[in-house]
Amino acid sequence: MRAKFTPKGIATGIGSLPHLDPDEAVGLVMESLPAFPFWPQLPKLSHLEGMTLQYAPGLPGLLCEGESCHIDTGDRGVGELDAFYGRVLEGDTASFALQYERAQGFKPFLEALGGREKGSVRFVKGHVTGPVTLASALKDSAGREIVTDESFREAVSAQLAMNARWQIRELGRFGAPVIIFLDEPVMEVFGSAYSTLDRETVIALWSPVLDAIREEGGISGIHCCGNTDWGFLFESGTDIVNFDAYNFMEKMTLYSGEAEKFIENGGALAWGIVPTSDEVRGETLESLSARLDEGIKAFEAAGVAPELLRRQCLLTPSCGMGSLTVEETKMVFDRLGELSLKYMRLWENL
Repeated sequence: MRAKFTPKGIATGIGSLPHLDPDEAVGLVMESLPAFPFWPQLPKLSHLEGMTLQYAPGLPGLLCEGESCHIDTGDRGVGELDAFYGRVLEGDTASFALQYERAQGFKPFLEALGGREKGSVRFVKGHVTGPVTLASALKDSAGREIVTDESFREAVSAQLAMNARWQIRELGRFGAPVIIFLDEPVMEVFGSAYSTLDRETVIALWSPVLDAIREEGGISGIHCCGNTDWGFLFESGTDIVNFDAYNFMEKMTLYSGEAEKFIENGGALAWGIVPTSDEVRGETLESLSARLDEGIKAFEAAGVAPELLRRQCLLTPSCGMGSLTVEETKMVFDRLGELSLKYMRLWENL
């Protein structure tokens, strides 16, 4: 059963921002997305906030030197598996909490939420590096991707599932439903000659995390900022599929049949309609509205029910904004806020 989620054009962000000051980053999020804020990842502030290093600590066999980490899948790693799964089975979510120095925007985000008037925040968003991406980024001592090692890739998935539980409990203290995205950029190469991933492996990695989110009463999303097999994501069991609608609208409409079933079953489509590149400088409310309307009409022409499509529409930037300037990030938020306000007014009675 999917969690009931009817976004009707509300907007949120992805994960990363370019700020060096956590309070400034959180302030911009709360100002720009007051109804659906997210905690910011700050990779320019510290390399520890990168997609791999942010979520790797605590994995069995993890060895790090500077900015480089790998997994010892030999005696050391095997020897640590029992203790690792002991913490998982005990439900010790505190052992899987985000470390302050690796997520410096999280604590001020909690403080900002605590200062908001009750009911003013409709949803709260957290995120984890997707297990497929993390298990592909981490290597063993011989340079092989951990995703090829069944025992240790399962540990990656278990770790992220426990972190998702921890985030939901922390963020859920403020009374709004919590949404957790799995950020999966590596899915861009799924099914290509550059990837050895198969559907069974990907589902085996996703399922524990999606199940954990559901069991904690949260809402799940999967974000991929490139093109991928969207039909597969619609069948994954997630509540939200987030795609780069600015660059890959035509690619997504090829999956209109799968999207229709997904939406009819309560799923939501998150349109990454505002570009996270310097292209944002040339975009306006009118130009982005026209692009979004064109995409919605394409889905309608393919048979997707117009009312369902609009009711289950969430707006986001096309990707994270960690590589932008602060000025460009503000532009993205401005355009996103204008779009969301326009469509929430149009669709409020759906």
